[in-house]
Amino acid sequence: MPNWCVGTLRVRGTKENLTKFVLEGLQPVTYFGSETEALKFDNCGCIECKRCWIKGTYRGFVVDSHVYFDDLKDEDVTTIGLDTEFAWGISAEELLNSCKRYNVDMRIHAFERGMQFNQIIEIIDGKITKDEEVEFDDYDWNCICPNIGG
Repeated sequence: MPNWCVGTLRVRGTKENLTKFVLEGLQPVTYFGSETEALKFDNCGCIECKRCWIKGTYRGFVVDSHVYFDDLKDEDVTTIGLDTEFAWGISAEELLNSCKRYNVDMRIHAFERGMQFNQIIEIIDGKITKDEEVEFDDYDWNCICPNIGG
């Protein structure tokens, strides 16, 4: 069983590109990794993801998230937040590949309580602008969210 690096993955782009990322870049799976029915819009215009593998990552998952784009036009830029967990840590290179494929930006500040570190990744315009691992002498005191992840 891995330690989970947990955080909210913020994804920014046009409605059209975000829709492609969610519908094509996320694969619904069971907790044991078996694929399930593909994501789709429901009658209210919402896409729900109980557990989705972020394609191209090593055990990166979106969990219990839903996306709703309201009345945006396809070219309108917006940001969605997806609750995520990554086994052991996050690869900025893997996220970069998704960013390039779907023409979106990504940002995450994730917490790993078990090994007591944070990861901060930011990808803008197809370039990794930040890829930091933050370690602590006293995790419980210095980390802003010490009870998340692990």
